[in-house]
Amino acid sequence: MNETFETGSFDFFKEKGFYRLFEKIARPIIIADRLRTPENMGSVLRLAGNIGAAKVIFIKDEEYPEARNWKIKKTASGADKKVQWEFCKSHELFDHIPEDYVLTALETTPSATNLFETELPQKMAVVIGNEVHGIEEALLKKAEKTVFIPVPGVISSLNVTHALSVILFEWLRTNLSGLH
Repeated sequence: MNETFETGSFDFFKEKGFYRLFEKIARPIIIADRLRTPENMGSVLRLAGNIGAAKVIFIKDEEYPEARNWKIKKTASGADKKVQWEFCKSHELFDHIPEDYVLTALETTPSATNLFETELPQKMAVVIGNEVHGIEEALLKKAEKTVFIPVPGVISSLNVTHALSVILFEWLRTNLSGLH
């Protein structure tokens, strides 16, 4: 029988010591710009918990109906209680990000560089955009880095949370390589 199955993934990863990674490097910050669906918001929180994010900031300029929060919490699978997260208005965003973090936008723009050919900053505040409209232009202009994920297939786009997974685990891979 598979040893991981018998002990559970939590024990497996604890034994590997990955939690000590953040004794040596900074934790990423995730910024979600006007996501539409609470299910995607919950998935962002769950991913934040898996990667060890410092916090998640959801930009919402309009009030967010409290009644929709149960969908966020359901999809987050408990991460909503273990990950620091908050809503803020777009003009307040930079009050929530330390100055030494590099704002890194994940967006398909003409000036974006290939994620796999770009050095990601250790102190990264990664921005993902709305599922339909992407990152607001004003915020995109403030990004110090803009990267895209090369997608060779016929669909040419990823779900916003899948794209976030790719950049976060690429960030983790590059930071882990220098710590062994």
